[in-house]
Amino acid sequence: MKRTILFLIYVYISCSILIFHGPFQAFRHYFIDIFTTSMHGYLLRPLSMYTLSEAEIRKDTPNLINVTKASSSKQVKANYTNVNSSQITLETYKAPMFTADVMLVRDPKRVQVAVTKYNGNVGQTVSDMVTENHAIAGINAGAFRDTGWQGTGGLPQGITIVNGKVVTGLPSGNEPVIALTAKGALIVGPYTLTQLKQMHVTQAVTFGPVLVQNGKDMVQGNGGWGYAPRTAIGQTANGTIILVVTDGRYIHGPNNLGASIQDMAQLMLHYGAVVAANLDGGSSTTMFYHGKLVNQPSDVLGEREVATSVIVK
Repeated sequence: MKRTILFLIYVYISCSILIFHGPFQAFRHYFIDIFTTSMHGYLLRPLSMYTLSEAEIRKDTPNLINVTKASSSKQVKANYTNVNSSQITLETYKAPMFTADVMLVRDPKRVQVAVTKYNGNVGQTVSDMVTENHAIAGINAGAFRDTGWQGTGGLPQGITIVNGKVVTGLPSGNEPVIALTAKGALIVGPYTLTQLKQMHVTQAVTFGPVLVQNGKDMVQGNGGWGYAPRTAIGQTANGTIILVVTDGRYIHGPNNLGASIQDMAQLMLHYGAVVAANLDGGSSTTMFYHGKLVNQPSDVLGEREVATSVIVK
């Protein structure tokens, strides 16, 4: 027993030194990214034997700020009220280092935002939000924070609007917003609550960066966020909403490293998106359809509790 304990201590110390202070800097950043994007950053300090500072962890935490142009007036004024369709198509998109599940929802007016019913306390899984809202499908959505980064998903961050009601958001200041108007147009970019109200926005969450704007790739290089499971939303010229989740972190083998932000932009363009934005990813990445999980979440605990979802009624 004593030898076993000593062996485990040796393994812990050796692995910690190798990961956090070894010669493989790319692996070090990848390892840190796994924990910061899964809201389990609080574990990094003890795993590093407290040699990793809070400042270093914050530096590797994804930055949601995305300064870019807002949607064009043409996109804002797009009108899809004449689209009445129950069509939903689920496809698989394979790339060299990730596989994506792509859901195409023909009628954008069926797409809404759902918020955890325990807002301010803890989150809910996407499957619970879909079921409780009598929806047919859903993906995880916007940013959230919680006490001590414990991964509870209890507090939506930035602007959140559900069926025209403002759930969170300050009156002034731009936020990186993904929103839907009353006429079914998807708009993305920096907006204030006043601007969103003027555009008759009924659904909104905060996240980013913008992937596609006016039919053009808005990502520089690979996007700077490394490779991970991703979630994104886009819209084609005919109004079809594109919901995407990808795998990553090798959960399905050596060819599942994950997608970069640029990969997501190119995937959206492949499906004809004229506008698209990145949503919360990492272990939050979830797609639920017809009572079943479509993807395999990368969190070791399974489907994760989040603050908001994009659901399909």
